[in-house]
Amino acid sequence: MLRKFTKLGQLLGLLASSFVFSQAGNVGINTPNPGSTLDINGSVAARYTAITAAVYNLNSADFHVSYNGTANAVFNLPAAISGVGNFKGRMYTIKNNTNFTITVNSAAPETINGNASVSVPANQSVQLINTGLTGAAITWEVMTANSTITASNGLNLSGTDVKLGGTLSQPTHIATDGNNLSIDGTGKVLLGTNTVPAGAANSKIVIDNGTTNGALQIKDGTEQLGYVLTSDANGLATWSSTVTTAFADNWTSYSGTLVNPFTGGPGALLPTGISVTIPAKGWYFFRCGVTIQSNCNDYGFYINGVGEIWRTYCNVADVQMMSPRDQNRVLYFSTPGTYSIVGVKTNATVPTGFNIGNPAFYLDFVKFQN
Repeated sequence: MLRKFTKLGQLLGLLASSFVFSQAGNVGINTPNPGSTLDINGSVAARYTAITAAVYNLNSADFHVSYNGTANAVFNLPAAISGVGNFKGRMYTIKNNTNFTITVNSAAPETINGNASVSVPANQSVQLINTGLTGAAITWEVMTANSTITASNGLNLSGTDVKLGGTLSQPTHIATDGNNLSIDGTGKVLLGTNTVPAGAANSKIVIDNGTTNGALQIKDGTEQLGYVLTSDANGLATWSSTVTTAFADNWTSYSGTLVNPFTGGPGALLPTGISVTIPAKGWYFFRCGVTIQSNCNDYGFYINGVGEIWRTYCNVADVQMMSPRDQNRVLYFSTPGTYSIVGVKTNATVPTGFNIGNPAFYLDFVKFQN
């Protein structure tokens, strides 16, 4: 009996020696000449786990985990190990067989490709491999993320390249939520055509509606029938009337208190103490009247930088009532604002009577066209 045990020990020792020797080379299964550290000539099986729990902690026994639950799920990866027990190279395949979403979390502060988690959409899968790193490092890398790529609703697919451009397959709404949507560069935005028409070399937006009217609609609350789009000095546009009811008592009078500007020597830009306030750019109709008694001289009222609104000319040398008394002017204002009225005269003659008519001095105006 002792002899039999001795032979058994010798056999086990020989086998142990063979196994130790095999670890220094390659191991082959169903092949006599393995070309890799482990060379398997046949099929390979690893653990397959199917779960329905909404929370699952992956462990050292897992390889392929399929989720068949009825709600969104959370899968937690194991924390990395430093030194003995480090499982660098461990791989997990996670398959989502549901219409819900799986969130795969790394153990903080570890990351998955720099992120705290990855998402596995409905009916998709992800394969992860451990890098062996610990701490705030990329402890897991995504090897593959199995997803079916399609392009629709304004996108097209060329191989694996999803490009902007295609047919909208459904109504599409973009909510900017306070963020700016910018289109930059030297290109143009073309609506209704893909060809830049003649004369649009410098245009940024081109609308081509063919022969059908109504290509552009702008609503801001100022629109009315017959109105036109009018810009201010900064290019801000609003709708405004092309014509006002000039003869329906919509006149605006001057402001301030009139003083006689002709008491001094000859010159221009003599202060009158009055002004007009122009509400918007456009054409304005002015009417003005004043009676002056004087011998020969020319007198006038003038809006500095725009034009005169009243003038009388000397026609005889003796003292007389200057005429014509009532005058009308049409002036254009490119910028709204308050404009001072100044007086002008050609010589030093001081009138013997100023604003002595009945009615007294008047000056009013109305806008009639943009």
